[in-house]
Amino acid sequence: MNRMKSSANKMALLALTLVLAGTAVAADEKPLVDTGQLYVHGDLQENTCRMEMDSAWQEVDLGSTARAEVNLVGRAAKPVTVKLYLRDCPELGSWSTNITPLTETVSTIQPPYRARFVAVSDASNPDLVAVTGASGIGLRLRDSRGKTMMLSRTGDTMLLNPGQDVVVFTLAPERTNAPFIAGPYHAVINFSLIYQ
Repeated sequence: MNRMKSSANKMALLALTLVLAGTAVAADEKPLVDTGQLYVHGDLQENTCRMEMDSAWQEVDLGSTARAEVNLVGRAAKPVTVKLYLRDCPELGSWSTNITPLTETVSTIQPPYRARFVAVSDASNPDLVAVTGASGIGLRLRDSRGKTMMLSRTGDTMLLNPGQDVVVFTLAPERTNAPFIAGPYHAVINFSLIYQ
């Protein structure tokens, strides 16, 4: 019986030694932990209008223009309306200075925008968009007030009426002093609407 007791004591002592040794080893081990920091930033803004996707790419058909409609330099054919549809325009105050002429645009509830059109300008009249495929005409682009949009320049600030969801421009073929050569023509005009 002593032998069994001695054997049981030895086993208990061995078990206790293993437990203590395991605890000591575990205390010496450092867990693999990396720490760091997230620097989070942003910019909370009043929302601006968003352009409908159908407005981002449009095919504008100017139809047929007879030579008699544009028989003199500077004479234009009937303009075609181009509409850019917007959505989610907020009511917000705005203040802006326009460069040409030096005026200010101010509103307490109307969202402002500026338009910019980029295209190849006509060689004989830089106010007109050049066309490819015919000669003797260029395209005049005007804003909703009838003012010519200068190519590659940001236009004056315009205000949208609350609830307004469309911006209107017109395009018209206009006679230049280049030789008149009839035929189908095309042009590409890139545009941006800048919301302020």
